[in-house]
Amino acid sequence: MLYRMLPCALLALLAATLFVRAATIKMPANSDIAKRDLPKWDWTKDKVYGTNLGGLFLLERWMYEDWMVEKGGDDAWDEYTMSKNVGDGMYDILNEHFDSWFTEDDMDTLADAGVNMLRIPIGYWPFVSADEAGEPYKTASHLDKLSQIMKWSQDRHMYVLLDLHGMPGSQNNDQSSGRNHTSNDNKQVADWYSDHNQRLSRKVVHKMLDWLDSQPSKSVVAGITTVNEPKVYDNGDYQGKLFDFYGFSIDALKPHGIPLIAHHAFVSNPYGYWRDFAQKQETGTFVLDDHPYPAWFQSPEPTDEGQIFGSVCRFRDSMANFPAPVLMGEFSAISILNSTDWTTDYLSTQLKVFGWSAGSTFFNFRLNETQNPVLSEPFAIGSKYSMLEMLRDNNPTGRFPRRNLSMPVVEWTNSLTSHCGSDPEISW
Repeated sequence: MLYRMLPCALLALLAATLFVRAATIKMPANSDIAKRDLPKWDWTKDKVYGTNLGGLFLLERWMYEDWMVEKGGDDAWDEYTMSKNVGDGMYDILNEHFDSWFTEDDMDTLADAGVNMLRIPIGYWPFVSADEAGEPYKTASHLDKLSQIMKWSQDRHMYVLLDLHGMPGSQNNDQSSGRNHTSNDNKQVADWYSDHNQRLSRKVVHKMLDWLDSQPSKSVVAGITTVNEPKVYDNGDYQGKLFDFYGFSIDALKPHGIPLIAHHAFVSNPYGYWRDFAQKQETGTFVLDDHPYPAWFQSPEPTDEGQIFGSVCRFRDSMANFPAPVLMGEFSAISILNSTDWTTDYLSTQLKVFGWSAGSTFFNFRLNETQNPVLSEPFAIGSKYSMLEMLRDNNPTGRFPRRNLSMPVVEWTNSLTSHCGSDPEISW
């Protein structure tokens, strides 16, 4: 009997030894992360129900006008001027702002509403020193906070779109880029297009990608906008440089498996203008970015509900006939119409129509009330920019449709009501 038991005893001893050794072997650092990696976002199939984290990493006065004046002075129209005024005091101001403007509780609120993607605007200066551009921006804990948000996103199976909202020299002369070039009376000059700033911008993209490769939660990144809302002003030289920059961006992002989310640059007939460029790109490398505000930024602002719905519905055929997915990277509920039911209906129609292509990210997740608005709107109007505000029960300015979490986004958006007829046939 003993000779039969011996092999069993030896096997048991060997197994125990191997177990102990395995417990002491340090596994590769990314082994646990790999288990948690999100599946790659498929822009030809997956649909976005998202929101923007605007005003977090790039300051825009209209979102918190009282705070920005208090911290930066009456002339702090943009982050550029505020940084000049405050100097090194910006580090503490920014770090406190990061911790208060977007919290994990906010993340949970958005996740509970069904949000599946966050568009995160950020300036170039956390990746390349603003000194190289001769600009005063300060880099605080931007990337630590961004890394934290990416982890929060990963934990909630939520994706991220990184958006270079401000680039060297300003790509559009607007405060949303960090600098409002009020000295350019006709705003027909954009310093971003200078050869120096073009070279620096390419460096920014590479530095962002290097940083992203170091992040344990990098699988959450579904796309990158390498320059937000550039303006070409019908300038042929600018147009050529933008085409070149977008071509460079696609080539830089492709090895990382990340598509370019490219804004149309406010050209007339953007879906025709970018058609040939889009057709030349490999599937999954290019998404057109549009920012429709059909009830605002017009003079006078439209008051006819049918006219506004008609403007939304016209996107139906534009998106359907475009050879690449279209993301509505910014949209809102803002209008001068005060009916709660109208605003809710307006949101539902936009979500459904935009969901016929790649989906949409609402602008913005938050807006603070301002007591003495100069750049901002009165809160009764401005609150329609705030998703958090419109997710509140009984919100008088309108209600944001909450996604049914038991349904995929594409099914849920298709279930919404709209004023735009049946689903189109998408060409791509």
